[in-house]
Amino acid sequence: MKGLFLFSTFVITYGSLFPLEFQYVDWREEGLTQLLFGERDDSGFADILGNIFLFIPFGFAGTALASRVKNTANWVLALFIFGGLLAVSVQFLQIYIEYRVPALYDAGCNMVGILLGSLFARYMNKSYPALLAEEDRLALAALATSWIFYLLVPFIFSFNSEIFQENIIIHSDINEYRFANVVFYVAIWLTYAKLVDEIVPNIRNPLFSLEFTALVTLTGKIFVYRDFIEPELIPGAVFAIILYRSGIFKFISPYKLAALILVPTMFYNSIYPFEFFGSTFKEFMWIPFAELFSGDMLNIVRTVFYKIFAYGCVVWTLYKSFSNARWVSYFCFMYAGLIEYLQHLTFARVGGLTEPLLVLFLCTFIEQKREKFDLYANQEN
Repeated sequence: MKGLFLFSTFVITYGSLFPLEFQYVDWREEGLTQLLFGERDDSGFADILGNIFLFIPFGFAGTALASRVKNTANWVLALFIFGGLLAVSVQFLQIYIEYRVPALYDAGCNMVGILLGSLFARYMNKSYPALLAEEDRLALAALATSWIFYLLVPFIFSFNSEIFQENIIIHSDINEYRFANVVFYVAIWLTYAKLVDEIVPNIRNPLFSLEFTALVTLTGKIFVYRDFIEPELIPGAVFAIILYRSGIFKFISPYKLAALILVPTMFYNSIYPFEFFGSTFKEFMWIPFAELFSGDMLNIVRTVFYKIFAYGCVVWTLYKSFSNARWVSYFCFMYAGLIEYLQHLTFARVGGLTEPLLVLFLCTFIEQKREKFDLYANQEN
């Protein structure tokens, strides 16, 4: 939990001050007016959502840590004070960064994110205290939640007839389906189901079933604000449910099957359509997370959740498949690095250090429990 708190603080600071290129500005004449009375552009609503979601992990981790010590209320109050100072400070420093738009109401959105994260941590502490205390299971819960967030963020639903018709047209056209994506999403849904089994073992509640999750999230995704359903998501969920209920995993490992699918299909999808250049004209993104802090904030948030879950699935399924292997973390890091290098050589994609560093974080965040050999484990007493 300390790692999540520190990492979220780093992401907030780094993301808010990127590209860290400061210049002199008379804050009393120019900066203060912009900070207090600046106007939003057309992407204002998406920025509001991004600023809220950015601080939710901070509030969640901080409140969870505070619940483990005495005088919890005082520590939670200190968390909100520190979060408020952090939010206001980065907005003030944005005055000195070109292309950044400082605004005090962004700090207000940040505080809403802290509040939502804190409320969620308090709910978890009351309803699932054992889960909150076991950081390895909590890490898996966070990983599974990232998939739900990718599908349904920003959790604002509306009916748009044009988007609805576009979804129908896309799903009715067989040419829109890529076999590699269908297979990839089969493994993604299977991994999600096994994550739930690991988080809440032996649960019989249908609300946690793969069928219910797929039905609710994919139906909701049709009506999510500024979103559409990738055509491969639905057949991927259907085939995953068939495999999951077929009983085949009594004979083969679901983790090894998922890893066997995820590693090659994610590699294939990452560099598709394989249009390489001998000498690339693009600049490699040496600055980590640079591509995540430009453009539409809402799409960026969705991309972050997608990459966290996709790479997290690769890391976790390999950990479960080879529980005592020391090479898994090295393989995952080099795997992400190779993908980024090859993407740098393609025409339409951007390569950088973001994904390798994300994988490095996931390898430390998702704890690998090594199995101990017990000679008498299978013998009767």
